[in-house]
Formats: sequence, structure tokens, C-alpha cells
Amino acid sequence: MLAFLGALLVGRAVDAVDHGDFWYILFVVALFVLPTWFASGVARDRWTRWRWWLLGVQAALTYVPFAVFGNGWVGGISGLLGGLVLLTLAAPASWWLFGGLMVVEELLWVTVVGVPYEPAGHAAVWLLIAFADNGLALFGLTWLAELVRQVDSTRNELADAAITRQRLAVAERLRSMIGQRIETVTERAKSTLRALPHDEPDARAEIGAAAIIAREMLAEARAIAADQQDQVAPEPDPQARGVVLAPRLAKNVLLAVLLLFALQSILNIAVPTGDDPYPPVAWVVAFVAAAAIIGLQLRHSGIRHGGAPPPWWQWTFAAQAVLTYVQYPFVQGVGLIFVAFLAGSALLLVPGWPRWPLFGVIVASMPVLVLAPSTTAMTPVLVRWTVYATATMLAFGLLVYGLSRLTGLAMRLAALREELAELAAVREKLRLARDAHDLLGLGLSAITLKADLVGALIGRDNEKVRHELDELLWLCLKAGNDARLVAEESLRLTFVSELGLAYDILTSSGITVRLPDRPPPTSEEIDKEVDVALATVVREAVTNILRHSAARLCTIALTDDGGGLRLSVRNDGVLGDVPGDGAVGNGLANLRSRVEDVAGRFTARRTSGEFELLAEFPLRTRD
Repeated sequence: MLAFLGALLVGRAVDAVDHGDFWYILFVVALFVLPTWFASGVARDRWTRWRWWLLGVQAALTYVPFAVFGNGWVGGISGLLGGLVLLTLAAPASWWLFGGLMVVEELLWVTVVGVPYEPAGHAAVWLLIAFADNGLALFGLTWLAELVRQVDSTRNELADAAITRQRLAVAERLRSMIGQRIETVTERAKSTLRALPHDEPDARAEIGAAAIIAREMLAEARAIAADQQDQVAPEPDPQARGVVLAPRLAKNVLLAVLLLFALQSILNIAVPTGDDPYPPVAWVVAFVAAAAIIGLQLRHSGIRHGGAPPPWWQWTFAAQAVLTYVQYPFVQGVGLIFVAFLAGSALLLVPGWPRWPLFGVIVASMPVLVLAPSTTAMTPVLVRWTVYATATMLAFGLLVYGLSRLTGLAMRLAALREELAELAAVREKLRLARDAHDLLGLGLSAITLKADLVGALIGRDNEKVRHELDELLWLCLKAGNDARLVAEESLRLTFVSELGLAYDILTSSGITVRLPDRPPPTSEEIDKEVDVALATVVREAVTNILRHSAARLCTIALTDDGGGLRLSVRNDGVLGDVPGDGAVGNGLANLRSRVEDVAGRFTARRTSGEFELLAEFPLRTRD
């Protein structure tokens, strides 16, 4: 945008030198100050507070020269005011005001100061086209750049929204499928307590029903985890080819600018400014070339290809170059605008750094085309005209490239934003699967074991039954809380609490537990993420002991060598094959992921009839 404005300013300033008036040049330069400020993005918040005052200043700079210089004033530069109106005011009012400014522009030229050259009809149309081109150029480049920035900055918001939706869905599923059954198990356990003193068969039936429901809960928790893990994270495609998601306005601005330029060229042929009309062959060449070049330019600008280079672009670019230069001998300066199209296509299509030298060569062909037909000696006027034409073509070549590139980029970013949101949702599904397994697996397994134990003890040791039922009720309460924790942003497990829970569950199952010799670190002494990882390793280890072993002894050791923590959970009584990382339904892969997420190292191994989980963490103290 700034390069476009700079090149446009050079062209207008060189043209202003012909007038030999300091104030004329000053007004031309002043008209570019506010548009350049807005386009730069520096302190743009001031535009929100001072919008009407700044637009008023730009309007004064736009219309005072008409009173001072009359029809000697430069045409089309008023479009900068129109562009600022589109950028600073809300649609659709801004578009209505833009159209009103075009009407004012036309009325000033036609009825007040007089059109600058003949034929008058030709000049009147040209002035409207020049106003629209400059206004849409300022609006299009600046607005699209801002759009790209906004799309990029809001993608995290969309990802967060997708994560929230996923959490809510899983929370609802856990509430309906797990929460209700936990309540049922709780009620069955309470009924067992009530029936125990006077009706042991009824108590046995109640706890048996609770055990069945507990097994259903455990199966459903595993199903939820498996369902989430089945999701495969998509690879975001930064090109997002073929996905047309750019705002319609962005494409319409590009299309309007291209068509207005072409209309101006055709108008110059249809209503020539000189005394001699163009011969029929020039008409044919001009119209065929204009139609073909516009079609090729639309193809190169990515209107139908999401901003990506179209197939066979080398051949279509060569065809555009041939048409641009072959038509010049027939139409002379009328066809100069198509050089800007060709320069823009070079930047759009040619890969890598060669695009810029080629762009420079095409722009440099402009003075050659301007000076070639001249049979007179070089004069200051001719030199200024050549510089003006070259700078103008440089500006509009950048414009064609900028509008096309930013439109395609907006389209790709819009598609990428959706993919990022989808990717975030899938990643959240995987996190939820891991948390569902880690949080619910042990609690629901313990509930099932407790229910079976109570059923076996009824009639043999009712005092022990009451104690086990109290623990069963506590486990139900904890499992309900764990189910709610799954849908939260992060786990709130602590190593100290899990160590106590592991001791209670394992000892109640008849397993001897050896705890660490040293006092375990508190959650205030170590990093939160390491604390959660330690807690999760202990929880998964206890779950595996209950499910996959006939253990009589479990040893939990925690050592600190000064450089990090080393947690070992070892048990005997291993049954059959030890679950591995690739086994379905086990949490070892989850544990490895959690440990490695905090720069730790995880090992699961079987030695001499014992199974050991080993997790090592670098020392990370809480900030």
C-alpha cells in the first residue's frame, strides 16, 4: 500500500511541476499525507476519535484547489478522499457517500470549473474512472491488509470456541452416561447398608446390581476415550487451494478496478482525443486485446483459484505479454495501462526472487514505449511526461499485484482459520480422551472392585462390609467429581492426594503398599505440570495393578538426585502379557505423552515377574 501511494505521489508530483506553482505542488503532496498515515497503521486509533475532523481536513485539501486552480487541477486525485470514507465509515453508508462524492466530483468538473480537455464527454467519463480507481485502490489495499491481520488475530478465538464446544459436548455425555450411573450406584450402596442388618439376600442383590452398573460405567468411560482417540488431526494446508472463502467484497474490489482500467482504455479508442479517429484495424486490435488481456488478468489474479497460480500460467503469461506489446503500434498510448497489468502478473506468477527483476524490466519498458514514437528532441516536458507515465504504471502494477495477492491471501487465511479451529477441536478430543482415561479409569475400576468385595463379604463379615460400603460411597463421590474435571481446561490432580488414594485402594484390595521413604513434595514445591504428571503416573499404575495383576506388593519410590525427580511404581504378580504402548484401552501411551510434555522421560518394563513404571523429570520449581 505504501509503495503504491509513493509511486502514485511521484507521478502526480512530476505532473504538478509542469504548472510551475509552488502551492499547486504543495496541495498535491498534502493530499497524500492523511491516506499514507491511515495506510501505515501508525496511531490508527486516533482516526476513531478524530474521524470527522480528519475527513474534514482531507475534504478541504480536496476541494480548495478547484477554487484556486480551476480546470488546471489534477483529475482523479479526489478519489483519495473517497477511499478514506470507505475505510473509516461503516457500510453501507460509506458506499453511498462514496457515490455521492463521485457525483460532486463530476459536477465540479462539468458545471463549475470545466473539463480539462476535449471531447468533454470523454473527459467526464475519464474523471469518474480516475476517481473510482484511486479511491478503490486506497480502500482495497488498506482494507484487505487489515482483513488479513484481523483474520490472523482471531484464529485463536475460533480455536478456543471450538475447544469450548468440544468440552461442553463431552461434559454433557459424561453427565448423562457416567454421572447418572454413579448416582444409581450410590443409591444401591445406600440400599445395601439399609438392608444389611435384617435382609442379607436383599443387600447382596442390591450390591450385585451396583457392581453390574459399575462395570457398565467403566465400559462407557473407555468407550468415550476410544471415541475421542479415533479422531485424526488434519494437517492444515496453508495454501487451502480451491477453497473460496474470501469475503465477496474483496473479490469485487479487485474486479471493479481491473474493469475500470479496461473501460478507460476502450473509451480512449471509441472517443479519441485527437482530430483523427483510429482506423478500423486499430478498433479490432484494441477490443480483442482488451478483452483477452482482461480475461487473462482475471485468471492470473486468482479469482477462480483461491489466489494460487492457475495451471499453464507460463503460457498464459506469455500470451498476455504478446498481446500487451503487439497492440501498442496500433493504439499507441491508449494501451499503456495494460503494461501495469503485465507487471502485476509477473509478480503474481513468477516464483522466487526473479519476479522482481522481471517486474522492473516490464516497468522500464514504459519509457521506451513513450519515447519511441517521438521524433523531436528530448524536452523537459517530454521527460516529465515519461517519468509521470512510468511512475503511474509502477503504482498500478503494484496495485494489481497487491489486490490480487491480498485477496488470495485472505481466502487462504480464511480457509486456514477454519482448519485451525477444526484442528484445535480434534486436539481437544485427544486431550479429553486422555483425561477421561486417566481420571475415570482408576475410580471406576475401584468402584467395581469394591462392589464385588462387598458382595463377597456379606454374611461373612458385616462389620467389614459397612467399612467397605463407606469407602464405596466415597469413591462414587470422587468419581463424580472426576467426571466433571474431564471437561475442564486442565487437570487438578496432585501427587500427594493420589499417593494417599493409591494407598487406600490398594490396601483395601489386600495389597501391601510401600510408600516413599522421603516426604513427598507438596504442590507448592514443584511445578504444577510436573505435579499433575506425577499424580497421573501413580493413578495409572494403580489402575493397571488392579486390572492386570494378582499383586501382593506394590512399591512406590520417589528420589531426588538434585537435578530432577525419579518416580518408580513397581508391583509383583503380573498376569499374562504386560500392556504395551500400542495396546488398545491402556493408558501407557497417555502417560508417555504427559511425561514428555513436561520434558520428562517415561519407561514401562517387566523384569523377573515384576512390572515397573518409571518416570523421570527435570527439576522445575513452581514460579
